[in-house]
Amino acid sequence: MTLYGRDAVLRELVPRMVGLHHTKRKAVRQEPRDEVPAVLLHGGHGSGRTAVLDALREAYADRVPVAAVDCAGVRDDDAAVSNTSPVAELLTGLARGLSAHCPGFGRLRLPRLLTGLVAVSAWHRGELDEQACARERVEALLTDCGLEKNPERARNWPGDVLDRIGGWGTDELGPVAAASVRLFTDRYLGFRESRAVRQWYGGLADVPTSQQDDNHVLTALCRAFHLGEGMRRRIEVHLVEALLEDLRAAYTGWRHLNAAPRPLALLDNVHTAAGTELLDLLLARRVTAAERPDQLVVVAATLGEPHGDRYAGAARWTAANVPGLREWRRGGEPGDPAAGLVTLPLPPLDPDELLSMMHVGEERAVRQEVARAVHRFTGGSPLGCRIFYDALDAAPDPAAVEPHELTRLRLAGEHVTELILAALVPDAGLSSYLVLLSVAQDAAAARALAGAYLTRDHQAGAVEEARSHLRDERWPQPGRPFVGDDFLRAVLVDELRRRPADATDPPQPWPELHELLRRHHEDRGEHAAAHHHELAAGRPAEPARWLAETLHGPATDRWLTDLWHIARAPHPPDPAWADVCRATASGERDGTLAGADSVARSVNRLLHAVWYAADPLSVPDAHLRGRIGREMDFLSFEHPTGGRALYAASQDWPAALKELRTPDSAVERREGGEEGRGHAIP
Repeated sequence: MTLYGRDAVLRELVPRMVGLHHTKRKAVRQEPRDEVPAVLLHGGHGSGRTAVLDALREAYADRVPVAAVDCAGVRDDDAAVSNTSPVAELLTGLARGLSAHCPGFGRLRLPRLLTGLVAVSAWHRGELDEQACARERVEALLTDCGLEKNPERARNWPGDVLDRIGGWGTDELGPVAAASVRLFTDRYLGFRESRAVRQWYGGLADVPTSQQDDNHVLTALCRAFHLGEGMRRRIEVHLVEALLEDLRAAYTGWRHLNAAPRPLALLDNVHTAAGTELLDLLLARRVTAAERPDQLVVVAATLGEPHGDRYAGAARWTAANVPGLREWRRGGEPGDPAAGLVTLPLPPLDPDELLSMMHVGEERAVRQEVARAVHRFTGGSPLGCRIFYDALDAAPDPAAVEPHELTRLRLAGEHVTELILAALVPDAGLSSYLVLLSVAQDAAAARALAGAYLTRDHQAGAVEEARSHLRDERWPQPGRPFVGDDFLRAVLVDELRRRPADATDPPQPWPELHELLRRHHEDRGEHAAAHHHELAAGRPAEPARWLAETLHGPATDRWLTDLWHIARAPHPPDPAWADVCRATASGERDGTLAGADSVARSVNRLLHAVWYAADPLSVPDAHLRGRIGREMDFLSFEHPTGGRALYAASQDWPAALKELRTPDSAVERREGGEEGRGHAIP
């Protein structure tokens, strides 16, 4: 299926940078001709960042050198194993991918980088963990880079190195490093390559060695790497320089004259510490060698917005507006590494793109209101939209699916929200915490839930672990509500509502959860929050009565925000809820309010209408929107002082709900224009 909204990257930007059509063996004019900017894609969870990189890898694999690395997949074992680091592991992955054989292109050789990686992989005598690390890394480099056809000889790397050591003396690292370099250059590099490698490393000015022998430079480089921290970073700089110098050398001669397609490096999750460090090193070394540009096309992806001022000097493009690459030049301050970067957001799908995805109008098409409900629930998340699309496509009769039945759909035997949650929060233990805490309106309520429904061992840490996860994964920071992202919260709440109460220990029945939270907020004097949970438990009588009693208060704007806050309560796990709610909103159930006056009945109808309209899977039709407008209009005549605000709401709320957005007067504003209790419609 098409990656909607991402065509500018897949079909235009990257093909022009690489110089090859994304699906055909057809050359494309390379732009720019000299220095190539790095591209940083950014977006939230489920925005399709990884999907774009996967599509690029699939499009160009076996046609140009392509290396794809996940920066979130490396660990820092600095405390235990001194011959590895996250950057070294990522560079190993890049070397393996870029050196893979490509039919019609050949194989890139990276002698400087590989020699440097072999050198730093040397181990201290007797350190078996370091030796195992060296065996694993060098074996992968030898086999994947096409240097060694005998797997057994590649696996025996440590033994062959030890056979070359003449004597140890008191040095436990130097002899291994020197023997490793000699073995690699003698066995796997030609004479010219070996000489070029020795000359290049011999020209490094800041490697601390008192001897001029080039092998001693590499041994000194190894020693510095093993020291960790600052010294290791200096050596990683040289390893990145080695990669870029190898690529410059590879793209001289016929490749330069023929404008051969450029190699492609795909870096996922560069928001991690390892990813940020690698991207920064690449950008910084390109500035240092600005007069000798390399040909590497770097496409990186980061979660959320790029942090702070780190990339302030980068060019900012949009997927809808990718300027001509031919005229691209570094901007910003001279020497600013970020000036060699272009940032490109991956925005949510807009409703029209989703309608196109759902094939509205075709034989098995879903109805437009169902597509709109999917967009509202997911916020346009490509991940969520894709899973709903697949589930609808697998349904026997997609046209018969109602909006409120969407989360009952299954795909491969699992509920759609179960699949979405597994993708958004892969850690099962953490997701179970978040499911429970999803109905909490703030951190205090979350702690109350944890204290009542988690075992003693997990009570203290659950809320803080959830807060740390939301912060580290760049979700909106826990505030009010506790889970601030509308899409994630909607998925979590649906999972909580769907799961049987006895599926947890202790059980977590839906009504009891909300009764506990009602008491919690009532004790704190937070009456609207308490009635929010009473409504969620399926008991609307008291919230409607309270709203009717407080209607005549002086603060009509506060009454409107209280109405919206209460009505945003998640509905109970009752399949008949939608029908009952609509029937109550239309007045068909007014007879249940015996003895109530016209204002109380109107408020009851209004509360149910807004409750239905505020649900994440609701697409309020003209009848329901008209009911909300008419009830507010009626109440405006009944209010002694606030009629004007209610009348304005009778016009604004139906219009906002038609566009599936939160009415302005439903959102509590704090000082500085900050939104308070109200939030955008999921």
